[in-house]
Amino acid sequence: MSEWLRDSLAFCRTYWWAIVALVVPIAALREFVLASTGWHSIGTDINAIPPGFLWGILTLLLLESFLQISLILLVQGVLSKQDMGLAQRSSRALVMMLPFLLMQMMMGFGVAAGALAFIVPGIYLLVRWILAPYFLLLQNQGALASLKSSWQYSRGYAWDLFFGLLITTLVSLAPTVFMLDAANNDTVLLSNAVLSILSSVLGAWSVVLFYRAFDYVQANPRFID
Repeated sequence: MSEWLRDSLAFCRTYWWAIVALVVPIAALREFVLASTGWHSIGTDINAIPPGFLWGILTLLLLESFLQISLILLVQGVLSKQDMGLAQRSSRALVMMLPFLLMQMMMGFGVAAGALAFIVPGIYLLVRWILAPYFLLLQNQGALASLKSSWQYSRGYAWDLFFGLLITTLVSLAPTVFMLDAANNDTVLLSNAVLSILSSVLGAWSVVLFYRAFDYVQANPRFID
């Protein structure tokens, strides 16, 4: 795993400007959607959910999926020295959106079911399936096939993938520690939005790290079903 960490950090240091240019606009749009749907003002009362909230959730899901796809394509383009332009990358991301969402839904249901069974099985499933987006996008596999491939090639690498996920998650969540709870304070809402965008930028590290892991486990399979 040390190789994955070293290589992914080197990539992020070298191409931080490309990551920021990609992540910030999409993350800023996400924060605008959150503010527009009244996300921060929602309490425990179900009647307090504002109109259009469910449409906002769908928009957020699409934005996050588009961002992850675009980041993976960015890393692929840079490493293959065939980086696509913004328009071409965005076009391909939109084309891949439906199978990507299907794969994410299958992952989500599986992980949620595992989490209900004392949490640990859910974490294990997440770790074993975490490479599925790369098989789907980079090898043009279907949603189910990408999950199967991730399961096969992650055998013997579960602890490496788990610690990689843990480290990158902690780093990406670090800015959220400084968020304040003040739904009606515009200054605090703006501050929280900036911290959330920073969290998304830091979260790009995980995409790069698991891209490195994706390449490594295929070149060095330990167990294949």
